[in-house]
Amino acid sequence: MKAKFTTIISVLLALSMALSVTSSAKARTTVPPDSETTIISTQTEQTPDVPDEPENNEDPVEPDTPDNPDNPENPDDPENPDNPEIPDNPDIPDIPDEPDEPEQPKPTFDEISGDTVVGRMYICTQIIGLGHSWIYIESTFDGEIPVGCYTMKPFGSVSVGTFLFSRSDGGGLYYNVERYCANEYGLKGQHWLGMDITKDDLETVSKEIKGWNYWGLYLNCTFFASKVWNSVSGKFIMPMMFPVFIKMQTKIKGGNSDVVMQDVEPDECFKQKGSGKNARIEVVCDGTLDSKLM
Repeated sequence: MKAKFTTIISVLLALSMALSVTSSAKARTTVPPDSETTIISTQTEQTPDVPDEPENNEDPVEPDTPDNPDNPENPDDPENPDNPEIPDNPDIPDIPDEPDEPEQPKPTFDEISGDTVVGRMYICTQIIGLGHSWIYIESTFDGEIPVGCYTMKPFGSVSVGTFLFSRSDGGGLYYNVERYCANEYGLKGQHWLGMDITKDDLETVSKEIKGWNYWGLYLNCTFFASKVWNSVSGKFIMPMMFPVFIKMQTKIKGGNSDVVMQDVEPDECFKQKGSGKNARIEVVCDGTLDSKLM
């Protein structure tokens, strides 16, 4: 009896399990007829509209983006954009530029010391006919310099010599006639000897020049040039009657034939009138500059 009851219970359990499995399988495989359509429709409604592609196939131009957008490099922006008037380092104030020192006035001839070199003096000769001798002074001073009765311009020059019959103005002392004639007609057989001169030297030379206002057979151009030269030079030149003897002495003492004088206009050529304190100069007359030096 007990065995039968157990058998019945087993059969019932087996049937119950079979029914349960069948019911579960049907529940999994059964799909509502409209479920697929519903899913597709739902997906279609959620897809956003895709914009039409541009007609040309060129890629859109993207704006330039700096490598570091947090700190863009823009040279036009001020270094201190919040307050451009404030310097980068406000702790160190700007140092103003020092004002230019006013230009000091140049000293005049009277203000410089007596040992200041102001130029160079030459004793010159030219041999045409009997020849001619004279003094030529060239300035190295940036200011006016008095030479006899003549005022020499800054870095200018002056020639001084005596003549008799060769000048229309007659015998006497002339300024710049040698300069003019040398540049107008040229020189021949020329020679000179030079030396530096100081302010004191030039004042001595000027005094000698102002003291002359004549020409003589012996006190001629060679005597004048030698006397002026010897007043300040240690290279003594013996005054002799003819310029050729002056040329011989300048050769022995180291001179040369490279005689070059600055050009000058006719209205800068003068004859000295009077002597000493009464000395003065006047522009030469017409015809005085019409002949070579001799």
